[in-house]
Amino acid sequence: LQGVESIEVLKGPASALYGRFEPGGVINFVSKRPSEAFGGEAFVVGGSYDYLRGGLDVTGSLNADGTLLGRLNVGYENADSHRDGIDNEQLFVSPVVEWRPDADTSLLGRVEYTQRDAAFDRGLGNSPLFLDQPISRNYGEDFMRIEKEQWIGSLEFNRRLSPDWRLRLGGFVSAVDVPEEQFFNYGFPALSGTTVNRSFVSFNETQDDLTVQAELYGQVRTGALKHRLLIGLDHSRDELAFRDGQIAFDQPIDLLDPVQTGRPDSYIATGNSFYDYTSTGLYVQDEIAWERWRLLLGARVEEVETYAFDEGFVNPGVTREDTPFSPRAGLTYLVTPDWSIYGSWAQSSRNEGDAGLLESGLTPKPTRGEQFEVGTKALFLDGRAEATLSAYEITKTDAVVGDPVDFNRVIQAGEIVVRGIEAEISARPLDPWTVVASYAYSDSEITEDTNSFVVGNRLAGVPDHQAALFTSWSFEGALEGLTVGGGVFHASSQAATTANAFDLPAYTRVDLNAAYGFGGSYELRLNVDNVTDETIFITGGFSQIYPQAPRTARLTLSRSW
Repeated sequence: LQGVESIEVLKGPASALYGRFEPGGVINFVSKRPSEAFGGEAFVVGGSYDYLRGGLDVTGSLNADGTLLGRLNVGYENADSHRDGIDNEQLFVSPVVEWRPDADTSLLGRVEYTQRDAAFDRGLGNSPLFLDQPISRNYGEDFMRIEKEQWIGSLEFNRRLSPDWRLRLGGFVSAVDVPEEQFFNYGFPALSGTTVNRSFVSFNETQDDLTVQAELYGQVRTGALKHRLLIGLDHSRDELAFRDGQIAFDQPIDLLDPVQTGRPDSYIATGNSFYDYTSTGLYVQDEIAWERWRLLLGARVEEVETYAFDEGFVNPGVTREDTPFSPRAGLTYLVTPDWSIYGSWAQSSRNEGDAGLLESGLTPKPTRGEQFEVGTKALFLDGRAEATLSAYEITKTDAVVGDPVDFNRVIQAGEIVVRGIEAEISARPLDPWTVVASYAYSDSEITEDTNSFVVGNRLAGVPDHQAALFTSWSFEGALEGLTVGGGVFHASSQAATTANAFDLPAYTRVDLNAAYGFGGSYELRLNVDNVTDETIFITGGFSQIYPQAPRTARLTLSRSW
């Protein structure tokens, strides 16, 4: 997060941006941009499990007339873990330059470099007996690690063509090199008595991504109607390569007394595999305003091509082509300037080829989504509070979920449906007091599938109930500079696997924090997470279970200028 300015969470059909991504929600990481005024921040963090992190962020004008701006972000992290034998070391460097030749034009260039060396944590197996073991227990081996080097480059050009029209051009490239990746897969079943079944896997990996995008924004009037228009074109290509693959089957370890066996003397070669994903999309959108009404209409048409080659499964390689069409519509009525009611509908398409392989060795075809939502939003307390209430239904066809038989593969469920309600209040009743409360109910179900034994099952990792309360208070007077806060998050039990063989227990996590600013530019911050030391499990990819950290503390000292 060293180079991230903010994190935006967009919920509902609007998140199916131009018909892409998921209909339920999308998380957007907004990168830091240079500023004209000279400034920066330096910080160091220390915490539980030998956690150490430091960073430097400097920005300002690079020339006298302020037309050339720069920013440099550097971050370093070195940490152990609550999990036995797991450590992580990362280095991040990101220079950013922005050229503003005039008030209507800007060109921003960004480079990011990340280097990582970490132990590979495969979590726990998908059996309830794993939940009775210490959360620190690791069934992997010391030699199982991942080394990663990643370069990212991007260019963004913005030009105001007129008071009502603007052009945006963007390009993004990424090159990832993983010279060695070693881990284990749980067997089938993951547990036989008290014997943990494992297979050791090793390969090297490269991933190259390219995305280019052109967008034209504008406003026009047709009589009493005001239109905000968007026309866009994008193209992306992702190339994945797994080389020198090898596997060693039948590497057992004891559940109750795991003693590492070390690297085996011999592996079975599994060869190379290559996957390419290419997408070209055209999208249009019109937001129409008339008195108290707002009508949003949009659509995306896309050509998607996927190529898969695997020496052991798919040889020769195969190519699949899809042309999804994704429309959307929404209607809002402003009852008052501070209260609106709305309804929306959207379809989406997402290529989830990176989620895993089907049992056939092929990549999944694009997942299709559809969402209906109705709700209301309101401001009250003279604008100090905002409330949202919504009800929704999301249907996904060909959704990618974990294979209930082969936990290292995925299946495409015929249809999954999630229905629910969400309520949220964000308020500042008093100047020093901020409070955010939310609740969500989700009823998830696999409604159609060729594997009849999973029909009717809940989705893995989706709790029926989630609730959160976060608050903070900034003191004045003699304690000016001190802010204290905290939050409570609760999740009900959730299915651990697609087969619904057992549930992960409900949990309630309490986090506390305090910050004190002093000396005009210094701040000392204390974060204590999971204060009550709750045992928490979540489910991850390939049906593994990941125990979350117990009580942890971090102390941060920062200086800004």
